[in-house]
Amino acid sequence: MMKKSTMLPLLAAAVSLFLTGCEGKLVEQVDLIPQAQSVTIKNGSFSLADLRTMQAPAEWTENAQTFAGLLQKSAGISLTVSDIDAPLSLVKNDQLGDEAYTLNIESGRITLQAKDAQGISHALATLHQLILTAKDNKLPVLNIQDKPRFGYRGLMLDCSRHFWTVDELKETLSQMSFFKLNTLQMHLTDNNAWRLAMDKYPELTEKGTFYPDFPDMSGKYYTTDDLKELVRYARSLGIEIIPEVDLPGHSTALLAAMPQLSCKGGSFEAYPEELPFSQRKRGNENMICIGNPESIRFAQEVVDALIQIFPSPYIHLGGDEVPTAIWEKCPKCQALYKKEGMKEPGEIQDYFTRKMSEYIRSKGKTMVGWDEINDRHAATPEDMLTVWRDNGLKAQKAALERGIPVVMCPQHGCYLDWGYAGNSTRKVYEWDPITDQVTPEQASLVKGGQGALWTERVATQDRVEWMLYPRLAALSEVFWCEPSARNWDDFYRRITAFYPVMKQIGINFYEDDALNEKEFAPTQEKPMLIRPASIDTNIPLNPPYHPEYAFDGKNNSFFWGGSTINPTHYFTVILTEPTDVNSIEVITGDSKDYITKADLLISADGNEFQKVGTFDELGQAKADIGGKPVKAVKIQVTGNHTCWPIIKEIILK
Repeated sequence: MMKKSTMLPLLAAAVSLFLTGCEGKLVEQVDLIPQAQSVTIKNGSFSLADLRTMQAPAEWTENAQTFAGLLQKSAGISLTVSDIDAPLSLVKNDQLGDEAYTLNIESGRITLQAKDAQGISHALATLHQLILTAKDNKLPVLNIQDKPRFGYRGLMLDCSRHFWTVDELKETLSQMSFFKLNTLQMHLTDNNAWRLAMDKYPELTEKGTFYPDFPDMSGKYYTTDDLKELVRYARSLGIEIIPEVDLPGHSTALLAAMPQLSCKGGSFEAYPEELPFSQRKRGNENMICIGNPESIRFAQEVVDALIQIFPSPYIHLGGDEVPTAIWEKCPKCQALYKKEGMKEPGEIQDYFTRKMSEYIRSKGKTMVGWDEINDRHAATPEDMLTVWRDNGLKAQKAALERGIPVVMCPQHGCYLDWGYAGNSTRKVYEWDPITDQVTPEQASLVKGGQGALWTERVATQDRVEWMLYPRLAALSEVFWCEPSARNWDDFYRRITAFYPVMKQIGINFYEDDALNEKEFAPTQEKPMLIRPASIDTNIPLNPPYHPEYAFDGKNNSFFWGGSTINPTHYFTVILTEPTDVNSIEVITGDSKDYITKADLLISADGNEFQKVGTFDELGQAKADIGGKPVKAVKIQVTGNHTCWPIIKEIILK
């Protein structure tokens, strides 16, 4: 005869199963980004009130604890991690593929299975999304089977032009993990700053991050401990960090510390993006001297330092945008040129590329470079290319024909420092890393892709997130899902439903009033103005980017001037009739073409103007004018600009 103590749990379980069977489906569908490969929703629910403990094997304790911290922050749910049975269990399943996972929710239990730490991190990310979109504090009983399309799903973040603290980078990493991205490429060095501390060369960060006129921006860099902490945190989220040190060009900050590695010697200065072009010293001499053996030796020491910090199998050595004019006049470089029997100046860079590729391979790693390193076939199938120029088609074709693996990161589709008019969320979503020119035999060489955020005009963490999201979420689905499983209309529904979710996890995303639009394409016909008015400007025109686009009521269209501007230039909207206006907002720039030195003026009669605002570093001006009558609104440039200006919209309310 069964004891009463044994019968009670069985009875409770039977009652639970009976109630589950009677409950019906909690929801008909769940919204996930990226969407899962297979979701089966069943009758019943799991109460989040029961989610208090989590069981994890020892090797995944770090992943579980990081998830628990993020869940506490976003949903207020406190989870205790232990190695004993719990309502939430993480289970190792060696039968699953790389990064694949299953997620099973029953009425009293949630079980996540994966083969590896990345897979379990993706399962936890899916669970996190389900919790933040839960209905009535309940999760539906369901089963999810999921795996990624590509093994490389990343973001390149420029940490040189502007510096991001360890805490800010952890925010970026946790947001990436939420959307199942698995690779962060840290652009650690450029002309602007050398952010990598090396004990043997303290001058690298002392002089390579020093700006005489910008003391508050000086002295910002990453110590070895900083970077190791980032690697640890990223690992707990299933993310790999690939370091990039950009050589042999983009090296002004390096030469500020070690001028002996330059072709001409003398003094160099690193500079922030905030320093005007006219005040930057020796900007056209930003490459190291390849004819000097010490340059190769130093680059090898950099690789050694990176290997001690980053467990990634990849070391990115840049290699983009390297001019050759200085090398062509350098005695050491020309001696090397003749010794090696070179036939064109670019082969000097190729010599460096081959030497460094060999060295990195000797250390058991793979060299990655921007696609220029394959222009003269210096790259080999043992390297990997980051394809970036234009739409990527030419460089992708050249690499795949030579059997070289690629990560796709073309300007059109993946450059997230481009504004939302140039690379709209829809354009990003409808792009694909595998183009029509890729044969079935070559497809495996396309390892995936990444978004890229260069930070010339991005100086705060809020602005990083504003430029990334929702576009990086769109890319996450491109990299995770097969093209046949992607649909813009469905993603549009899900991403707008995710706005509250992104707010809840602290993402400062861009609320796009033209989210459904593709890339802005100007026409020869001028657009209608949003109010009866005319435009007067002496900024040189750049047809068909007509001035009227700046006052057509659309933020995703723009006027684009045809030259740089200075204090002689202006742009004026003249209303047909004076109108009572409460506020004025002007939005300029879509990438790096902001108007930042200008005044905002208004006139009641079209003749006499008064200043009501000034443009900020983000190219915006706002003014509350309390219902005054306005006949004209004028942008008066007050300083020299090196860009061709973009005016997206002048908004009167």
